[in-house]
This record gives sequence, structure tokens and C-alpha cells, in this order.
Amino acid sequence: MPSVQKQFEDFHSAICFDEDDEKATLREKRDTIVKALREKLGADVPSFVNFNQGSYSMHTGVVPLDGNFDIDVGLIFDCTKDKYPDPVTLKKKVRDAVNSNFRSVLIRRPCVTVNYMSGGEIAYHVDLAIYTKGDDDKLYLAKGKENSAEEHRIWEVSDPKELTTRVCGAFEDSDKLAQYRRCIRYLKRWRQVQFQGAGAPLSIALTVAALHWFKPNFGTSGKPMDLLAMLDWVNAMLGQFTYGLSQDDGLHLRLKVALPVEPYSDLMAMRTATQMKNFKEKLEALRDALQKAYDEDLPEDACKHLKKQFGDDFKVPEKSETARAVSPAVISTGNSA
Repeated sequence: MPSVQKQFEDFHSAICFDEDDEKATLREKRDTIVKALREKLGADVPSFVNFNQGSYSMHTGVVPLDGNFDIDVGLIFDCTKDKYPDPVTLKKKVRDAVNSNFRSVLIRRPCVTVNYMSGGEIAYHVDLAIYTKGDDDKLYLAKGKENSAEEHRIWEVSDPKELTTRVCGAFEDSDKLAQYRRCIRYLKRWRQVQFQGAGAPLSIALTVAALHWFKPNFGTSGKPMDLLAMLDWVNAMLGQFTYGLSQDDGLHLRLKVALPVEPYSDLMAMRTATQMKNFKEKLEALRDALQKAYDEDLPEDACKHLKKQFGDDFKVPEKSETARAVSPAVISTGNSA
């Protein structure tokens, strides 16, 4: 196996969405929106508290290829869901309060999206997830769009804070946690590179797939082996495919990625049979590239396979930068061969 850990970590540095200017800009956008809501929501609308959720709070964000940075913000309104039997009513109030000439605002099924425009393109966006509390003290997420049928305008039980806690606490060992986060980011960038248009797996589905099936790999040397960790994880996911009912009827290959908190939904449930088949084929191509990289002797040859899967930010070193020495064989405890 060639020594490519440096190339993986350099790749991670290139794609990691960390404490930089962009993250500071998103915090500023979030604070501006929250301030506007507090000032412009009518007196008849209950007060709210806000919290960060999604990849921003889970520390698994990646720099988007299209430059459209985002942050997910939860808004918990101080009322029960009975105050707004139609959850879209509250989403409209939020939409109207943050609408301005500098933004475009869209009510989507799971959230209200606030887009910041620059040169006619979306430069940043903030997703506002709207919650209320039930009589059982659980959080309920407002789901539905303006044109949704009545049966699709629902309050769905949700536990975003517990999900964040589980993702962030997947491993107590800091080195294992760091590798876990790196590999989630690798797969998220792979998703950006390999999927165009509709049908891509949800980003949160990949994160939860790591929570279910990722196992750290530090080889026999005790040093991180991200190549092997990725190969084991991808093989583990491929091993989870079974035949089940698709949303377009009939038995088809399915990969179930169950949310580990309420509502315990399958994060891949909305993929069609064709989309699921495409996802599996792309995962197989990734597995093959990782295996070929593992089988190479030289880092530069291994990285050529990896670049095709992960994109141009995965650099191929010059031969002069790498030693010809081959790393000692490493026996993986996972599924790689």
C-alpha cells in the first residue's frame, strides 16, 4: 500500500469548511436574519429561541463546489403546534419577516430558505427550520410548502439536538473522531463531484451512514490510514444494500439509512429505483478506485485513481515529492481486501 495519508490530509484541508472568513460571514448572515425576525414578526407570533444545526454544528461541512455556502438554523417558537394547525401558516410569517430586496426567500418542504444574491447568483443561503413544542415537550418540525396538499402540511416530531450530540460524540478518542469527520467530508465532496442534478443522496444521509457503519482505521502502526478507513466504510455500505419496495413500486435494490432519533425515518426513502441503482454503481466505482489505490506501489499512481473520484482538490504529487518505498502491509479489520 502506498503512503497517501499526506495527500488525504491535504485534500481535507482544501475542502474543510472550518473557522474561516466564510464561516464568519455565515454567522453574520444568521445573526442578521434572527434580528430581522425578532423585529418584524407580528405581536401575535410567539417568541422564539434559535440554535445551529446541520453540518455547521456537527463539524462536517465542506466547501461547496458552486460557492453557495449555507448554514442551518433551528427556530423553536414558544407555543404548541396546536396554535398553528397548518404549519405552513407559521412558515409564511417567517418568510414575510425576512424578505427584502437583498434576499430571495423560498418556502421549502423542510424549511424556509433565505438566499443572498451576488451578481445574479446565490452566494450564501440560510435554511431556517421551524419548530414548536408538543404537549409531550418534544420538538415538532413544520413541513410543507405553500402549494402542498393538506396531508403534506404536517408537524413532524424531530430531535435535531440529539442527532447533533450523537454525531459529535461518535468516538471518545479525539484521533478517531478526527478521522471520522475527515472521511465524512471526503464522501460529501465525492457526492458533489459525482452527482449532477436531482437524485444525489442527502448530505445528512451520508453523515448518518458514517454514524452507523464507519470504523476508524489506524493500521498496525497506530497512525491514521484514511485510505483503508474509506475502503472499509464504502464496502460496509455496499454490504447493506438489500431488495425492498421502492417509492415507484416493485422490488428494487435499497439502502436504508435510518435516522437514529425521532422520527427514525429512512433518509434514503425518497430515492427512486433508478437513483438508488445509480448511487450503488457510483459507490462501487469509488470502492474500485480505493482498492486500486491500495494496490499501487507509488503514491502518485494511487492518487490518480483517487482524483478521478474526489475531484481536482485531491492532488497528485510529483514523483520527485514521494519516496519509492512501499509502506508495510497493513491488515485491515474491516471489509477491505
